[in-house]
Amino acid sequence: MKTFKVTTVFQLETLYRIMLYRIAKGYSAGQLAFLMGAAPEYVEEVESFQRPFYTSDDLERIALALKEDSVQNFFPSVDDNKEFVILVHKQNFNGKWVHTFCSVNEQNEEEELFKLREDVDPSLDDLPDGDDVLAIVEDTIDVLLRSGYFYEAKLPLEVFHAINNLLPNHTSPFYVYVAMLRFCVASEGESGPLRLVGAEGSAYKYEER
Repeated sequence: MKTFKVTTVFQLETLYRIMLYRIAKGYSAGQLAFLMGAAPEYVEEVESFQRPFYTSDDLERIALALKEDSVQNFFPSVDDNKEFVILVHKQNFNGKWVHTFCSVNEQNEEEELFKLREDVDPSLDDLPDGDDVLAIVEDTIDVLLRSGYFYEAKLPLEVFHAINNLLPNHTSPFYVYVAMLRFCVASEGESGPLRLVGAEGSAYKYEER
């Protein structure tokens, strides 16, 4: 997948830093989007310049998800708003996502700026039937549900921390996302005990029906 986009030096360097923090945490783009309370494709689309750059609220939620004290940690030291054309290329190579960012000049010549690699994020199809970790996470959500935890709407990041506080071993956002999805949709055509709530443009939350 290739995307051409006009951006600023400041935005590109900020995006690069956020991607470094995200990958260092072991989070896929989809997992960070979940912790932000955003649509599953949101972070990937920002990183590939298919949608506008993060809002200030997005950056605050990203800092919380990545456990950074301040959004300033994501910003370069120089606020350079010079515009240029960027080419973003994402491909799967030997089980790794490879993100390549290049500048493109007026002669349409490309110059590589940086390249990042990360593990291919898991999918629902990768989960075997009776997955032990998923079963434990679902049991933990059930305990929270029965205790009235979801009586007031909770952000995905809050749910993620609440679950991990109750488990002896840390679990990834992927398992929490999948488990919460199952609690929102019990089976095809039927609703589960939880639902998503939230205004457009803000982080969604989980609430008891």
